[in-house]
Amino acid sequence: MGLKISIFGAGHGGITAAADMTERGHTVTLYQSPQSKRDLSRIEETGEINFNGSPVKIHKFTREVAEAVHDQDVLMLAIPSTAIEPVAENIAPYLEDGQYILINSASAMCSIRFKRVLHNMKADVDVKVGETMSLTYASRYFPEKNEAQLIAYNKHNLFAAYPSRHTEEMLEVFNRMYDHLKPAENILETTLNNGNPESHPGPSILNAGRIDYAGDEFYLYKEGITEHTVNVIHRIDEERQAICRALGFEALSKSERSVRSGYFEDGMSLLEQYNSSKVLQDIVGPTNLENRYVTEDVSNGLVLWASIADMVEVETPVMDAVITLTGVLLGRDYFKQGVTLGKLGIEKTDAEQLNQLMKYNHTRD
Repeated sequence: MGLKISIFGAGHGGITAAADMTERGHTVTLYQSPQSKRDLSRIEETGEINFNGSPVKIHKFTREVAEAVHDQDVLMLAIPSTAIEPVAENIAPYLEDGQYILINSASAMCSIRFKRVLHNMKADVDVKVGETMSLTYASRYFPEKNEAQLIAYNKHNLFAAYPSRHTEEMLEVFNRMYDHLKPAENILETTLNNGNPESHPGPSILNAGRIDYAGDEFYLYKEGITEHTVNVIHRIDEERQAICRALGFEALSKSERSVRSGYFEDGMSLLEQYNSSKVLQDIVGPTNLENRYVTEDVSNGLVLWASIADMVEVETPVMDAVITLTGVLLGRDYFKQGVTLGKLGIEKTDAEQLNQLMKYNHTRD
């Protein structure tokens, strides 16, 4: 029997998920924020999405939050990590007991952030929240053709609930939707396996002049990652692995993780893997330095990783340098503006206690 699924976030991933989940036998509602400027008139008029060459008719398209939330089994949030708090505030008043919240995006302690909003707005509702390490798809949506293109699935996508003692229960539900979700220890582990903060900000800011000049003709993966800029990725990855080891998590390299996920080919150097990836090489951008590859992946990525490192006493000089230089380029203090454990209410503790906090809701359980 299929699930009733509402998808919040009508971007590339959300629209692809709407078509994919429909094809898999689920009843799907796609929600688009009234503030969104993306033209989805063709989906709104017909309910159809051209999905890898074939039309797929979803159950419903809506811009009404209450309608999107009511009587749904699963609410999937396919949104940037920077949007977690606003979206949580938007849907919290309408949540119903027994619903499951799947945050299907780049992991950045998003579940705890969602639960903190919920605690302040509707603390008595019984919902369970969890997050993937990254979006379940590499995908694109072309509004002029109303076409969603699923390029590839993430074939080994870590998932954890917050609190993590609910992970097994949530996976029993979400495994009816996806074949590649794997249990993580907790949302610290999913956050530290989000591949974006090591892939995007360093090479992007080192190509700042080229991005300013070339705009929409710049391709990060096949042009911006070079024999020299890849060294920054290597160093940030080494620091990330050290944090993982301090917390007792698996510490695979960026290359090994991406091969396992199906994004890279085995038997190549990391540089060759980025430059030749069939999943990534033809993705345009970032087209400017205000792109999420820089702003989101620093504020919700590297800053958060560095704060976790501080908690478990791991040095992160290269992460810190990229954060600092990004702030210089954009005129911001990302150490102050970014997401940190302290801002999430987690005080100084050791690795063992930090993992325990993720097993039980430290806000309210």
